[in-house]
Amino acid sequence: MRMASRSRTALARAAEHAAALGCITDVFDVRQLDLPVYRPDWVLAQYPTELVTMLDAVRAADIVLFSAPTYHGTVSGAVKNAIDALDFLVDDDPPYLTGRVVGLIGVGGGAAHVLDALAHAARAFDAIVVPTHVGIPGDAIDEAGRIAEPTDQRLRQMIVAAIALARRMRHPDRPSSHSEVP
Repeated sequence: MRMASRSRTALARAAEHAAALGCITDVFDVRQLDLPVYRPDWVLAQYPTELVTMLDAVRAADIVLFSAPTYHGTVSGAVKNAIDALDFLVDDDPPYLTGRVVGLIGVGGGAAHVLDALAHAARAFDAIVVPTHVGIPGDAIDEAGRIAEPTDQRLRQMIVAAIALARRMRHPDRPSSHSEVP
């Protein structure tokens, strides 16, 4: 939720890598979504219109990225709340994130716990989780938003893997390798 969010910085950088590889990207910031706590008995019209925009983008996506900071050893409540709102995809055909590729980014001390929590959430929505996860130590992104080179390379590797997997999902008869993506 902070203005200089490192998890938002990492997500934006991953989106830049995806765009450089020919993907169309959207980045949704939990601060800008400003969602109330998810309430399963509410209808979508009771939420901010930004949620509708996010859900439409997710519906159109082949790849979805989850990026979260570490708060008290797990995913922040704001990020989890946005993920919970994906429950509005239940009546889609296919429902939720079925068949979509999800990449995971966790930031801060305890990022491994965040990555585990995000992976559990993605699988609960029937997503296919990219094996290349990105755990980012807090000091790998400085106050100016500069990302350490090894971390930036790992973000790119995750995007390359996600694109290759998404292509494989769209064309199951075609062999796939990371070398397909420049």
